[in-house]
Amino acid sequence: MRARILIVDDPALLRKGSIATLHNHDPEWETFEAANGIEAIEMAGKCEPDLILMDNLMPKLDGVHAVMEIRKKYPEMKIIMVSMDLSEDIVIQTMAAGVKGFVHKDAPAPEQLEAVHKVMKSQYHLTPVTLSKAQEITEVKKRKKKSISIIFTGREKEILNMLVQGHTSAQIAVKLFISKRTVDFHRTNLLDKTGLKTTAALIRFALKANIID
Repeated sequence: MRARILIVDDPALLRKGSIATLHNHDPEWETFEAANGIEAIEMAGKCEPDLILMDNLMPKLDGVHAVMEIRKKYPEMKIIMVSMDLSEDIVIQTMAAGVKGFVHKDAPAPEQLEAVHKVMKSQYHLTPVTLSKAQEITEVKKRKKKSISIIFTGREKEILNMLVQGHTSAQIAVKLFISKRTVDFHRTNLLDKTGLKTTAALIRFALKANIID
């Protein structure tokens, strides 16, 4: 299988090691190099790789911001983070930008090659930790998508906002100059529209879907 792969890492020795691993596995793979995030963005446009192996800790521009810029310009480009630092923040930021795989830099060559093959087939390659984060991000996206399709009235949003702030139905009734029964009626409508069962779940939904002021 022919492929064009861009290796982005600061130390030249590590880039050469990755290139050797790739060529030993498949001599037909064409490889390119970049030493930092700025060079990575330039090379992504010049060589149009099928896949980018991206480190994070680099001078001039780190891998996280390079990923964001590359995916913004070339949304179909596939990227794997191969880094010593796969912290929660990096995983969340780069997954949101569209990274399809994560491999620790100390991972053995077979695991790195497995990641390359999977991502080039448009599959994900995730460690147990990154898999957990991927599922969390997917759930948030689902909630946001669902919230867009739900139409809330102005009064419902007002009451939902006050529920999030911790007010009881009685307190909301006093503040809005309406009866507690009316507040409970709106609360029931909110639960029906969202398909949720409890006020606590409704509050979590509102916070994660960003539908309140």
